[in-house]
Amino acid sequence: MRKGLLLLPSLLGILGNVPLQAAAEAPGPPPTLVPAPPLGWPPNFSQNVQGTGVLGIDGGHVFLWNRPQGFDSVSTLRVDRHVPDGSGEPTHTYKALWALGSTGPHNAGYEWTITGEQHNRALASTGAQNVAVNGTIFKEPNGIGPVGPSWAGNFNCVDMTNEADPIASCIGAEIDVSAQSPTTDRNRQRVGLQISTGGVPGAHTGYGILMGNLTGSVTDRAISFQGEGTYGIGIDAAAATFTAVPILLGTGQMIGLDGARAGGFSRSLGFDGHELVYGRDGMPVLRVSDAGRLDAASVRESRPTPPRNGSDACTPGDHAWDQDYEYRCVAPNRWKRAPLSDW
Repeated sequence: MRKGLLLLPSLLGILGNVPLQAAAEAPGPPPTLVPAPPLGWPPNFSQNVQGTGVLGIDGGHVFLWNRPQGFDSVSTLRVDRHVPDGSGEPTHTYKALWALGSTGPHNAGYEWTITGEQHNRALASTGAQNVAVNGTIFKEPNGIGPVGPSWAGNFNCVDMTNEADPIASCIGAEIDVSAQSPTTDRNRQRVGLQISTGGVPGAHTGYGILMGNLTGSVTDRAISFQGEGTYGIGIDAAAATFTAVPILLGTGQMIGLDGARAGGFSRSLGFDGHELVYGRDGMPVLRVSDAGRLDAASVRESRPTPPRNGSDACTPGDHAWDQDYEYRCVAPNRWKRAPLSDW
């Protein structure tokens, strides 16, 4: 046992209230262990922590420090909880490790219930994976039936204040990545969130990101970019290969084109079930049917590019104009024209 763990045997003895004492060595039989005289419950130890009835330390601190001399694969502290045969009550949550913290109205500090912190100085060339916090769950077959839902990590912020338009955040999970100097990242190595899906070749993952609301609830913004900083590209799908489309909208859904930070917009583009529609203030301005029919309030050619002669390259349907003629392509590389006159 390493030096950093020497506290545990005596601590376990106190908590169990059955400490052991070695008999004095004397000639004759080898020494034996005999129970020590009963000890009173020491200060700062409680037999009933916060009314839970669980033995523990009341107001004390336990610190484990460990510095292996070389590579050491043994955990500094390990907690095993195995439930192989199935037990427990429906909807009841059991914990292998439970850390509880609470704050008061005048607590101005940062009260963090669980902290995982690592100072990484390994060379990038070693290929090491250095992680401050890791949650892994293995969804394994049970030989009986379908295996139930599995979460590698679960974070919840449950707002019980009943405050309308709250002024302080309730965030389910926050991920911050910061560079402490104004440096570039052309290699794109500073990533706020990376989601790797797949597994073996051919394996399917249903969703990379899935937004789901409970019945009756509303999410004002599914994905939002804050306005304080500057972004290069909002959504980048250029390097990906898709079997379908990078953005999928349902019938009747639109893309807002001139949105404001408050969420308002006046111009939209989408499909109404019959035609592609560009709209302004909720009214259609341009419609394109599946057959290619175009309905517009007006059409203006910014560059008419009239042909130089009747055999210029063209595709049937092309048209152009100048001050004297209107031109129409009636066959491959065959133009006809009609004169224009004042009226």
